[in-house]
Amino acid sequence: MSMRADLRFVSRSLCRSPAFLTAAVLSLALGIGANTAMFSLTDQILLRTLPVKDPQRLVLFKWTGQFIGGTTRGYRDSFSYPMFVDLRNANPGVFTGVAARYQDSVDIGWRGPAQRAVAELVSGNYFDVLGVTPAIGRTLTPDDDKVKNAEPYVVLGYGFWQSRFGGDPSILNRTIDLNGTPMTVVGVAQRGFQGFEALSPADVFVPLMMKTTVTPTWDHMERRNSIWLRVFGRLKPGISEQAALAALAPVYRAALESDLVQKPHDRDFAARYLKNKLQFTPAAAGFQQTEQIFAKPLRVLLAMVGTLLLIACVNVANLLVSRAAARQKEIAIRISLGATRGALVRLILLESTLLAVVGGTLGLFLSEWIAGALVAMVPFDNIATAIHTTPDARILAFTAGVTLLTALLFGLVPAFESTRPELAPILKDEAGSLSGAHGQTRVRRALVVSQVALSLLLLNVAGLFARSLYNLLSVNSGISTAHLLTFAIDPSMHRYSPARERTLLNSVEERLSHLPGVISAGASSSPVLANSNWQNTVHIAGVQPPAGDEMNMGFNQVMPGFFSTMGVPLLMGRELTERDTAGAPQVVIVNQTFAKRYFPHESPLGHHLGWFGMPTAPYEIVGVVGDMKNGDLKEDIRPWTYTAALQDEAPGEMTFYLRTAGDPLSAVSAVRRVIAQADAALPVYNVKTLKKQIGETHFIDRMFAALSAAFGGLATLLASVGLYGITAYAVARRTQEIGIRVALGAGRRDVLALVLREVGLLAIVGIAIGIPLALALGNYLQSQLYGLKGTDPLVISAAMLTIFLVSAVAGYIPARRAARIDPLRALRYE
Repeated sequence: MSMRADLRFVSRSLCRSPAFLTAAVLSLALGIGANTAMFSLTDQILLRTLPVKDPQRLVLFKWTGQFIGGTTRGYRDSFSYPMFVDLRNANPGVFTGVAARYQDSVDIGWRGPAQRAVAELVSGNYFDVLGVTPAIGRTLTPDDDKVKNAEPYVVLGYGFWQSRFGGDPSILNRTIDLNGTPMTVVGVAQRGFQGFEALSPADVFVPLMMKTTVTPTWDHMERRNSIWLRVFGRLKPGISEQAALAALAPVYRAALESDLVQKPHDRDFAARYLKNKLQFTPAAAGFQQTEQIFAKPLRVLLAMVGTLLLIACVNVANLLVSRAAARQKEIAIRISLGATRGALVRLILLESTLLAVVGGTLGLFLSEWIAGALVAMVPFDNIATAIHTTPDARILAFTAGVTLLTALLFGLVPAFESTRPELAPILKDEAGSLSGAHGQTRVRRALVVSQVALSLLLLNVAGLFARSLYNLLSVNSGISTAHLLTFAIDPSMHRYSPARERTLLNSVEERLSHLPGVISAGASSSPVLANSNWQNTVHIAGVQPPAGDEMNMGFNQVMPGFFSTMGVPLLMGRELTERDTAGAPQVVIVNQTFAKRYFPHESPLGHHLGWFGMPTAPYEIVGVVGDMKNGDLKEDIRPWTYTAALQDEAPGEMTFYLRTAGDPLSAVSAVRRVIAQADAALPVYNVKTLKKQIGETHFIDRMFAALSAAFGGLATLLASVGLYGITAYAVARRTQEIGIRVALGAGRRDVLALVLREVGLLAIVGIAIGIPLALALGNYLQSQLYGLKGTDPLVISAAMLTIFLVSAVAGYIPARRAARIDPLRALRYE
């Protein structure tokens, strides 16, 4: 029989069994669709390289050792601007170029109100080092990055050019408003290039010398103790990373010595600092700080969807074994008429391949929907621009490979088992043989046991993540999170002077606090529970810090009313007031942990502190507040300092908080009116409730809990179908035996117990196999859990109980049918 004839036969055969076809295709579509979606995200986030020239020769600079103190926006993967200049200018012939970049948010205006965008501050050689060409116009050059605030040029990102300017080439050489400064568009970056950080696409590229336009509240271009720049280089052909590090070692040492000249330390500190080491990491995929957040979660989710696909394959294999058992006479006749076993195996594998192709095609469409839903759960800005959910050639190739692999996985076992029939009994129409050989029963039982084991694995993971999320959301943050609305504005990006901004912020807070339904209002420079975690090195007048304490404190600037609005109690002293403004004595409020650590036997009130590098300690401690979580719910409570935002020399972005009597979102329109009345040009952004902010901060925990619950539930459903199938199959095979038992006096309970005992045995064997796998996976997931161990006995006990309950339900229906067998009919059953 030709392949075409085989295909026609298989297609007609499958269409005559619509229930089997639907069950098999849906099982495979869900498994293949979930795997394709997860691979699509993993591929774009972790596996792809930058669309630049020879990305494998790019390296990212890092360092290890002693932090010099001061301020940091990135810590060990960041450098000061003077350090970058030292490394760039003293390149000892091992790099074709050394470049730097820093990313921040800006307001961009063009023929309408300003909108938030992502700006990438870049050195003049940034595009040359990467090998990125323009789509139109030109890129930035070293000549555009020589004189401070004298080169108002920008290059647009290709995606931003399309979305904001409609791809209009006439934007070239025109000016756009960036934080209130006219900037000339000199070009558009090549299509596909979104910057050095894949998950945070840059909308505009700005020369480093225009930094104060992008970050008007801080300059730090001359400070050697402010580390904020990401530095990378392109190795020359034939130069290894080790050779480049060796060549740069004396340059880096000289730069460290220059740091100490600008910011002197004692001899012991200087000795430690000079031992710092420069390191390289591959930069073919760009800067991957954000991507590393997803690395382990994506691997875990890939393993979970792979397990789900395996369960789906086992389920379809079980269906095929059942289908083959019903076709034993057909197969026996084919063999009797001369069909070879190879031809029959080919026919059955063709059937499984056709099922896989249909399931894979449906799964491909399903994957786009699943990937879109997953991307929607990620709260990062521009994530939809960075990640595409429509399958491309790589994804199509992956889906094709998975489809063929699944066809083999679930097709081989039934193909080989069903093509070894006992011809004589089958051709004589003996019922026991027609129903299937004992070998096929063993195969089906083995398949069901594996389904149970894998289902226990996924149920245990689902339980761990669900309980971890519950623990996380139940933790005492020190903040009363109910009825809090939050939003942000940044007047500094609209050419506000510090004095004018202070006046605006004070006026806005006052108006907000008097809105109908608003109980109180407050604000902070760093948003709370939003993964924004600033710190400063502190020295306290008259206090010797404990050994090993580097005095790196949490830091935030707050407005009057902030603590009462957040529900944080005042323990000593006073809160900040409107009188704590520029020109007034500088004040600071500390948290309870700070007071207990540095003033265990006295009140901290009246003591003074200062930041690293200050010769004096000008900030007087005027209050102590209760401990609160600041960055996220998982952080450990540590010493924290809160200064008056109205005393800042250059206030910047402020996040406001409103406590309302009712639904916080009902105040949004009133908030926008207040800001519009103050300044209609000010964009209002990040409008949400604090509870939503917490959910976004911990989106990975929520995503894990939701997806693992879905996968665990689906796996258990597939396992229950398998248990039901094997039980019904066993009852059909033993109809005569059960009839004889009933005729000899066995009651319904006896028959029920007989059938359910076999179901229970399969469940127990599956659980016994699954428990060590679940414990091993739980240990691997430990770092993703909060407040419990990966071997939590309560969770695995609940997973086992769920398996037993599902097994009992799946076995009860055919067991009940067996208990109602009529002995006379059973004895005549063939």
